[in-house]
Amino acid sequence: MLRYAKQILSIPVLTLVLAFLSYAQQPASQSVQNTSAPRTSDGPSESANTYDELKQLLKTRYDGKTLVAAVQGLYAGEQRKELFGPGSNGIVWSHFAANMQVPDRIGSAIVGGKKTSDLTQLDDHTFGNLRKGLNVSSISKGETLKVHKFYVTPEGIELVLSTTGLQHMRDLDYQKASKEVTSTASGTQVSVGGFGMAFIFYFNKGLIKDDHDYAGVVREIDKYLLPQSEAATKMANTTQTVALGQSPAEVETVLGKPEKIVDLGQKKIYVYKDMKIVFVDGKVADVQ
Repeated sequence: MLRYAKQILSIPVLTLVLAFLSYAQQPASQSVQNTSAPRTSDGPSESANTYDELKQLLKTRYDGKTLVAAVQGLYAGEQRKELFGPGSNGIVWSHFAANMQVPDRIGSAIVGGKKTSDLTQLDDHTFGNLRKGLNVSSISKGETLKVHKFYVTPEGIELVLSTTGLQHMRDLDYQKASKEVTSTASGTQVSVGGFGMAFIFYFNKGLIKDDHDYAGVVREIDKYLLPQSEAATKMANTTQTVALGQSPAEVETVLGKPEKIVDLGQKKIYVYKDMKIVFVDGKVADVQ
């Protein structure tokens, strides 16, 4: 009986010893796994360890989603009808990350692209190439855009977006619109495209393919396009200001297009409803 009792008592003791030994043999990283710093407000908590993981995270965040324009000054171009396929967007925006040098030409390497100086400039790192002859419509800050195509390459991210508001159709000049004519049993039908844009974000070599920097990519895109679920909070916490030394493009990003421009040569005055911005040699010199 005593021997049986000793066997019973030895079971929990043995269990306790095994549990202690198992805990002591765990890697040190497991013991601090839940003590990591909380997510900061300036970037996502997710991270990628491989290129494929990065692509999947970005696809989950953007592909097929509704985004919100986070800046003033963007334009959508009429979606051009083509003989075959879905057609193409009337304007392509190209953005180069803040630490990149902007090239002299932007566009197709086959035809040499267009001179950067000939493109529509949103800010010092963002330029729009509008197809000649197509209609254009202004995108308001806070307006929603639908992502219907999304691409990730080692060089950058491309989002193909369409406008969601019917108000843009007021900017459609039917006479110069890209048209598609279809013959049916009931007669001939003529359709025109809506408005949209392609937005390409370029990053330093290696940041996407080698570093898998999901947070860095998201931070750059967030400056211009925000997921609808995050837009209200992030845009409310962002105060943009006009400062001395800014370019006209930077001012238009904050205030939009002026009501009038007074051109005095080296001196230009942008007239807004409640203020005037004075530029000297292309830089803000005074605010009145």
